Amino acid sequence: MLDKAGILTGQPSQPEISMISVAINQERTEARLSITPDPENQETITADQLVAALKKDNVVVGISKKALFAIRDRFNHEPDKSITALIARGLPKKPVSQHRYKVNFTSDKNIGKLQNSNQIDYKDKGVIKFFKPEDILLEIIIGQEGTPGRLIDGTIVKNEPLNPLRRYKSGPGVTLDENSTQLIYKATAAGQALLSNDTLSISETYNLDGDVDLETGHIEFEGPIEISGNLLAGFRIISNANIFIGKTISGSIRTKANLTVDEGIIGSETEKIAVGGDLSCEYISAVTKLQTGGTITVAKNIINSHIITGKTISCQEMITGDSKIVAFYGLTCGELGSEQGSRTTIETGGALVLIEKIKKIEEFMEPLITQSIAMVDKLGLQVLMKKDTSLLPEAERPEAEKILHKYLEIEKQVTRLKEKKSIIEEKIEAGLKAKITIKKCAHPGTTIKIGLESYVVERTISGPIEFSLDKESKTITFERLTYMMDS
Repeated sequence: MLDKAGILTGQPSQPEISMISVAINQERTEARLSITPDPENQETITADQLVAALKKDNVVVGISKKALFAIRDRFNHEPDKSITALIARGLPKKPVSQHRYKVNFTSDKNIGKLQNSNQIDYKDKGVIKFFKPEDILLEIIIGQEGTPGRLIDGTIVKNEPLNPLRRYKSGPGVTLDENSTQLIYKATAAGQALLSNDTLSISETYNLDGDVDLETGHIEFEGPIEISGNLLAGFRIISNANIFIGKTISGSIRTKANLTVDEGIIGSETEKIAVGGDLSCEYISAVTKLQTGGTITVAKNIINSHIITGKTISCQEMITGDSKIVAFYGLTCGELGSEQGSRTTIETGGALVLIEKIKKIEEFMEPLITQSIAMVDKLGLQVLMKKDTSLLPEAERPEAEKILHKYLEIEKQVTRLKEKKSIIEEKIEAGLKAKITIKKCAHPGTTIKIGLESYVVERTISGPIEFSLDKESKTITFERLTYMMDS
C-alpha cells in the first residue's frame, strides 16, 4: 500500500472506521491522524484501516510507515485512550539557487549627494573608483537548479527556473579566474573599470568627451584624467595623476602631478588651482589662487592673476594688470606691465616665506636646546658622551636612565630641525641667484623683487634685459642680453 517514499499505491482492503479522523493544515503540507476510543467497538485497528482514512482525505504522499504502525500499536495496546500523531508530510521542494553577481564598480550615474538639509547637491556624484592590480571587479557565484516538491495530496509544486548565466568577456587590464562554482574578474592594471558590450576592461585614464558640468558633476579619480571640453565654473577635478583639459578651465583643480590646458585658465575669487607638478596653458586670466610645485609655461598672456610656483615661469607674451607672480627660481616673459600702467609685481627667491619658516624652526628648537643643556648639567658630560649611566652611583642610575632616554630623544628632534633649517637656507641661497628675463620691455609701475630687495621700474626699459641681485650691494640690477638681441 505504501512505497518506500511514503506514497500510497494500493487500495485498502478493510472498511473505514468512524473513530479514525484526519486533520490537514491549510497549505496541505502536513496531516495528523487521530484515533478516538469507541466503547461500542473494541475491535483491533489495522494499518489498512488507517490508510483508508488517509486516502479518504486525499492524503497519498509523504506518509510515515513508522508513525502509522506506531499509532496503530499504541492504540491497540491502550484502546481506551485517544491518540494523535503527525502521520504525513509533503516532499519539500529544493529551491533554485540563482546566480549571484557581486559587482564592485558601477556604470550607472549617481544623481547627486543628499545634504543635511535634505537637498541634493547635483554636482557631487561621488568618487570614481580606482582599481589596482589584483582587485576584484566582479564575482559571479554560479547558481544551481532546484527540484520540485509534492503536497500530501500528490500535487507537484514547481520551482522557478534557473536564470541564464550572464558571462562577460575579459578585455584589456582584466583577467578571468573560473571554476565550477564561481567566476572572478580581476584587474591586472590600475585604472577605472569599464563595461561595454559585455566586455569588462580597465582604462588607466578617465576620459570625458565633453564638458565637466551638471551632467557629470565633480570628477574625483586617482589616475590620469582627460577632458575634451571645458571645466566649467563651480565644478572641480581632483586627481593624483596628470590632468589634460582640451579647452578652458573656469573651475577648480587639485592634482599631485601635471596639468595641461589646450586653451586658457579663467579664474575667480573662489576657484583654486593647485598643481603638484608642471602647468602649461595658452593664457591665464583673473586667477587669484593658482599654485604649482613645478614650472609654469604660458604660450600667451598672464592678466590680473596671482600665481605662486616653486620653480620657474615662462610667459611668451605679456604679464600685466593687477598681477602678483611668485616664481622661486626665476621668470621669463615677453613684456612686463603695460603702457597704460599696471600694478604688476614679480617676486623670486621667496625669502620672506622661507625666513619665516626658519624663525619657526628656531622658536621650536629653543626650548629643546634649553632642556638639553639642563640634562647635561644634571648627568654630566662624560655620562652623555658615553651614554653610560654605570659611571654614576647605583642609587642615581634609574633616574639617570630616564633622563638619558629623554636627552637622546631631544637630540634626535634637534638634529632633524637643524637639517631642515639647513635645507631651507640652501634654498634661500639658490633663490637669490634667480633671474628675471624680459625679452621686449618692462613698463613703468611694475615691481621686481628678488629675495628681500625690490626694484620699481620708473621708465620703459627696452629688452632683452635680465634683472638679478647684486649680493654685495644688496641691490637689484639689470643688464641687456646681447646674445638674445643677436638671435
